Amino acid sequence: MLMQINEDKYPPYTNSRGNWILFFGSVYFFIANLFASIAVLPGYSLAIGSTAFQAGLQNTVFGLAAIILRLLLGPVMDRQGPKPLMLIGVITFTTGPLLLMLHDSYFMLLAVRIYQSFGLAVFLPGISTLLADMAPMKKIGLYLGMTRIFFNIGLLTGASAALTIIERYSYNHWFFVSALTSAISLVLLAVLKVPGVKIHVNNISGIWNRTREVLQNKQIYPIIGGIALFSINYSAVISFSAVYIDENIVNGTAARFFIILGFTGIISCLLTGILTDRFGRQKVVWPMLVLVGLGTGSLYLIAYNSIFAIVAALLLGIGIQGSSLSFTAWLIKISNPELRATTISLQENTIDTFFALGPVIFGLAAQGPGLDSAFLAAGILTLLAILPLRKSSRAITVKDYS
Repeated sequence: MLMQINEDKYPPYTNSRGNWILFFGSVYFFIANLFASIAVLPGYSLAIGSTAFQAGLQNTVFGLAAIILRLLLGPVMDRQGPKPLMLIGVITFTTGPLLLMLHDSYFMLLAVRIYQSFGLAVFLPGISTLLADMAPMKKIGLYLGMTRIFFNIGLLTGASAALTIIERYSYNHWFFVSALTSAISLVLLAVLKVPGVKIHVNNISGIWNRTREVLQNKQIYPIIGGIALFSINYSAVISFSAVYIDENIVNGTAARFFIILGFTGIISCLLTGILTDRFGRQKVVWPMLVLVGLGTGSLYLIAYNSIFAIVAALLLGIGIQGSSLSFTAWLIKISNPELRATTISLQENTIDTFFALGPVIFGLAAQGPGLDSAFLAAGILTLLAILPLRKSSRAITVKDYS
């Protein structure tokens, strides 16, 4: 016997407006601090006397430690529910900046980043897992879209606010603000009402047994392949588009490119969520991935006409956020509820891994022919990869756990 689920749905308060405000607020403040730390701490590392290599290393260690921890903690979240570990994760971001205020050494910085990797490991998969528990299954896309809006607003505002505070005051002032706003996220999450763990009987025990059970589900492989595909494109665009645009166009076009990319992505989140609920995940996700390929490839044309910088930003903003949301909604739909956190953790690790590999692969590809040809090749290869992924997803018998 696999499990027994309470079919009475969940207590009505978990889907109340006030409860969702608590959820969105906690997500916003955590994400703002997460991306602010990624953007700001390399500069802080240099300011306290480290080398450029060490400045980059602390973020690399942060990401790698989170990947390892996520493999171990995903199954734990399935057994205990995501909220307890998410609370501990937010605590690491609340106390980490205070530790940096106590002692400004690279050793302390590295220790804090390893400490905070626990928060990165559990909070991101915890968001989708909690959402799947709280939202009506027929509106998963809508609530995912709303959550991604707050996620992206946090991404856009966190780093810029942190840099402004540091420029006007000091790193210690930002550490204090970061600790305070992370504490707000902690309080909001602590007050959040969540359904109890729905699994009454469970014979899938042990971390590796649960992970193996997830990997035996053939339905996830086309989804993971698509996630890897948009992650590589996204990382290449984030890493190299500013340099490439500045080489070909003047007058601050690179800044406008990222503004359009960000705000188009926010709009795409809500619209895509509604579309996936209405028409199904598979009917939406592949067209979104096509937009990613077209957007990456269209960067090649910037050298011929600057209007293609705007075209690429629009296509990529819609496509990247739309495909990311659609794949997540699809993964939630086909995942076994008692293995959902483990499944979502696999998704987050795929994103982190290929986001790290993307710039390396793209940089090597661009060494010979240049960035323009590398963008064109990445776009074409993405479009060519979609068809076999789509065919393989159709060939697999779908078991729906909604």
